[in-house]
Amino acid sequence: MNKICYGCGAKLQSDHAEELGYVPIKKREDAVYCMRCFRLMHYGEEQNRKAPKQNKVIIKRVNAEPRFSIFLVDFMNINQEIIALFKAIKAPKVLVVNKCELLPKHIKREKIRDYIATYYGVRDKILLKGGTKRHGIESIFRFLEKEKIIDAYILGMSNAGKSTFINDLMDYCGSSASKIVASKKANTTVDFIRVPLTKDLMLIDTPGFILDYTLKVDTTGKAIKAITLQMKEGETASLLENQYFLKFEDNTPITFYTNESMKKPIHKYFKAAPHLVQKVKLLEDDMDIVLKGIGFVSVKKKTVITTNVDLECMEIRKSMFGGDHE
Repeated sequence: MNKICYGCGAKLQSDHAEELGYVPIKKREDAVYCMRCFRLMHYGEEQNRKAPKQNKVIIKRVNAEPRFSIFLVDFMNINQEIIALFKAIKAPKVLVVNKCELLPKHIKREKIRDYIATYYGVRDKILLKGGTKRHGIESIFRFLEKEKIIDAYILGMSNAGKSTFINDLMDYCGSSASKIVASKKANTTVDFIRVPLTKDLMLIDTPGFILDYTLKVDTTGKAIKAITLQMKEGETASLLENQYFLKFEDNTPITFYTNESMKKPIHKYFKAAPHLVQKVKLLEDDMDIVLKGIGFVSVKKKTVITTNVDLECMEIRKSMFGGDHE
C-alpha cells in the first residue's frame, strides 16, 4: 500500500494498529483517511502525538525544495522565536496573521502590518486574516493568483490553523478534493500533504513547528477574548484559573488577549499570590507581556511586575496597539 492519509499525511498501512496510518485490511483499498483521522472527524477522539519532525528538519526540507511559502501565525502568539522561523525560509514567502477578528475596530490593519514589519524586521508581504471563512480568504486567494503561484507550502506553528486555512480556501474555490483534518489538538498533520486547490494551484500542508519554551496550557480551538482590568498598586492578576500570576507595583489598566474560552480567563486575585519569584520591569508606557502559547497582556502604564511565569516563556515588547488599546 503506497497511499497516504489525506488527513495527517501518514503512509496508510494495515500491519500495526497502534502506529500512524493504520486502516483495517478490509478497508484499505478504498481508504482516504487512517483510523485516527477518521475518528477525529466523526467521533471527536483526539490524541496529542509528539511532532515527528523537528523544526530544523522541516526548514531544511522546505529550503531544499524551494517553493513559495505561506507562513501562518496566530495573532495572539507573534513572538521573536516564531518570526525567526519565518525568516529562516529562503524562498519567496508571505506572512499571514490569523484570527485578526479580535483586533480593536478602531485599529487600522495597516498599523498592525507596519508594527510587525518594523518591530520584528519583517521585509516580506504581510496579510491579515480573520477567524471566519470569508474574512480574508478571498484577498489571499487573489494574491496567489496575481503572483501566479502554482504551488506553495503552508507553514506555521502547531495549531496556528494551517489545516483550517486550507479547508477554507478549498471551500472558497469549490475544490472537490478531500479535506484536511482540522483538530483542536496539536500535531494533527504528521507529514507533508499535497492538496490540489485548483487545476493551477497545489498547496502542501506541513507538520507544525513547536517552540522549545511555551506555557503548559491548551488554549487551542477556544473562543478568542480580550478582557480589560484596572489594576491598582499591589494587586495581582490571576490568569487561566490561578495557573499564572502577574503582581503589579503600580496602578495601570491591562488587557489580556487570549484564545481561552473560560468565562474569566483573567481576574483579580486578592489573596497572597503564591510562588512569585520573577521580576520584570516595564520601563515605558504601553508595553505587551507576551505569554508564549497563550496570548499577551497589554499594559498601559510603566510598572514592575512580579510573576511565577518562567522568563523563557515570556517576551516583553512595545505594545502592538501603541497607546490605542483600552
